[in-house]
Amino acid sequence: MVACYPGNGAGYVRHVDNPNRDGRCITCIYYLNKNWDVTKHGGMLQIFPEGKSVVANIEPLFDRLLIFWSDRRNPHEVKPAFATRYAITVWYFDAKERTEAKEKYRLSTGQKGVQVPVNQSSRT
Repeated sequence: MVACYPGNGAGYVRHVDNPNRDGRCITCIYYLNKNWDVTKHGGMLQIFPEGKSVVANIEPLFDRLLIFWSDRRNPHEVKPAFATRYAITVWYFDAKERTEAKEKYRLSTGQKGVQVPVNQSSRT
């Protein structure tokens, strides 16, 4: 995912990337913000590690790579940004959990089995 916060005070509320066991296990964020000054531009990423009374404050500095667990262990939010803020996020998936999530989704939407096209041939 490529994210661009327009710099008008936009942020992202506290959340967990994988709250429902969708397969995402590791979140990787790469920042692309040259000359970023968090005191002027805001846009701080805050991580609230589960069961801890501390907050990790991470500035979205150019060429910084951040890696953390995608599940409830790391709720996080982006504070309002007052300059255009860029980040690329990649998630690494657990294959078994992802397969189970896809099957659960398939069943909840009422999809039945594999759809196979009917081959119609003409007989003369």
